Amino acid sequence: FIISTLLSSIMKAAIYLLCVLSFLLVPYIVLASIKFDEDKEGLNCNELAEKEYCTKDPQTYFDCPVTCAERARPQRPHWGGFERKESPFYEFNLKDVNGKSVRFEDFDGHVTVVALIPLYPGLAPFHRELLEHVFDIYQKTFVVSIVILPMRGQDGVSMGSLREGSKIKMLDAVGDENHELVKYLSKKIQKGVFDASMLNSFIISPEGTHVEMHISADLSMYRQYIDSHLKDLDDEL
Repeated sequence: FIISTLLSSIMKAAIYLLCVLSFLLVPYIVLASIKFDEDKEGLNCNELAEKEYCTKDPQTYFDCPVTCAERARPQRPHWGGFERKESPFYEFNLKDVNGKSVRFEDFDGHVTVVALIPLYPGLAPFHRELLEHVFDIYQKTFVVSIVILPMRGQDGVSMGSLREGSKIKMLDAVGDENHELVKYLSKKIQKGVFDASMLNSFIISPEGTHVEMHISADLSMYRQYIDSHLKDLDDEL
């Protein structure tokens, strides 16, 4: 009887431990199952993109992330601008989706990504998960920060929730060209045309003086330009 009771207790403890581990690992398993840098085999992604499924069908952006990003990208997908004095970027103090203060002064010295993501089916939740993946790649550097601002898109479309414990900051607003942060960033771009309906990702240098706008960025673009800023940071050190 004692042995039976002991075995039963051990089994219950093991089941409880498995449940806890499953709960903690689910977000990582889901992210690992998504191919952020390649299209799904067996699909005609070009045809789907031509028929505008990338913004109409919630699943297409997950199946064809490379093609969907390329089709949305203009011929000149990168633009840059410079501050000629101390950057006011670090003066922003906004609220996140939980009502907590997001003090941009905390990003001083970091490579900061500010992603303006329009709320379209597929695109919005995919890019949120892509940025979770990007943050995972760089979290051990401790000098990469990511901010998401949902932008006006299609009614009824949600960005979805960040995973539990995420260090990404999602702002509590649905922005447009009149949002204070959007106005500041878009005015830093000296030549290109800012279109609030596009997926625009701004990368701000650690000192806040260099602002880049990348239109319809994918995983390879994020890695290329974040790595470039990190290299400059290493060279300075």
